[in-house]
This record gives sequence, C-alpha cells and structure tokens, in this order.
Amino acid sequence: MKRTGSVLFVLLLLILAACGNSDPEISQEQAESIVIERHSGDIGEIEIISVNHKWGKYIVEWGNEENCESGTEHIDDQSGEVIKGEVSIC
Repeated sequence: MKRTGSVLFVLLLLILAACGNSDPEISQEQAESIVIERHSGDIGEIEIISVNHKWGKYIVEWGNEENCESGTEHIDDQSGEVIKGEVSIC
C-alpha cells in the first residue's frame, strides 16, 4: 500500500510539472521591450542588465544611470503583462 501511494505521488508531481512548463508566447526580446517602454523617460536610456525565464515569467533587471533609477520587472510569458515591478531611486 505504501508503494502505491508513493507511485501516485510521483505521478502527480510529474503531471503538475508538465502543466507548468508551457512554451512562452512572448520572446525574451519582447519582454525587454515592454520594460524599456514602461520606464523610458526624458532623462537617460534604459539598460537591460539581465533576463531570466522561470516559472512562467521573465524576470528583467534594468537600470538607468543618468537618472539614478534601477529595478526588476516580472513579465508574464504568455500575455506580456507586468506581474510585479520594483523600482529604486538613488
């Protein structure tokens, strides 16, 4: 009986893992573009520092040295919507 429970648990984990790994609808470049458009202003240029893709979202770190801003945006990889954004100013 213990073995059956373990097998079911492993199968459930595999099914859940497969459901969470769908292919992104937007590209990394599109996610970067969303962040640039969202934070562009009159002073300086937005520089993309890093982009990571995990758990159905792009995590984009950016900075603008000229106006002393930086931040991180979480972009949904299916819709391109901003899930969460953090901005810091020097």
